[in-house]
Amino acid sequence: MEKKITSSEDQLHSQYDLRTIRVAARSDRTALSANDSREGNTPLGEVRVKVKLTNGVDEALVRRGLLTADKIRSYEADALVDTGAVRSVLPIHVVQLLGLAIVDKARATYANDAAEDVDVTEMVGITLLGRRITEETLVLGSEVLIGQTVLESLDLQVDCTNHRVIPNPAHPDQPVIKIKMNLVGAARRVSGCIRKRILNETS
Repeated sequence: MEKKITSSEDQLHSQYDLRTIRVAARSDRTALSANDSREGNTPLGEVRVKVKLTNGVDEALVRRGLLTADKIRSYEADALVDTGAVRSVLPIHVVQLLGLAIVDKARATYANDAAEDVDVTEMVGITLLGRRITEETLVLGSEVLIGQTVLESLDLQVDCTNHRVIPNPAHPDQPVIKIKMNLVGAARRVSGCIRKRILNETS
């Protein structure tokens, strides 16, 4: 059953600031599947991975003792990994199965320069290869798509030769997130805070 949008929801949607997010064009993926040779059921160049999706709000309620763990809505999918897509994508039927609310709007741009305004869901737990991240997703298309933000946050790489996703060989045991930081500037800021605190305490 499709959710009927009320006038108040229409007003809320109109207040969203549209952000532009790049996703791969569906037509490009179709062309790849049709023109490339196949190994089994997987088109050459296509990488898929098993993912578990969970309702992030349900998980938060469990942590707060307001919901039992068996009530968390989840969905498992054979997701397409697309390094050309910045954000991950869920089709509407998966959004409905997970009971996700629409919290924002974003403008999706495709490889062929076409653009489309799409819904953005509330937080979704995404687990693959034993690693987990929580993020908002776009509502689009007919299949689950894993984008760059998930791969980078989980420190995963795409092995195109073997059609698989693998942990970064540099640190295979756990994800390592790089944070660029000016250590000299950071030290000065910390030092300044300490001096200010000492002055406040002695004055």
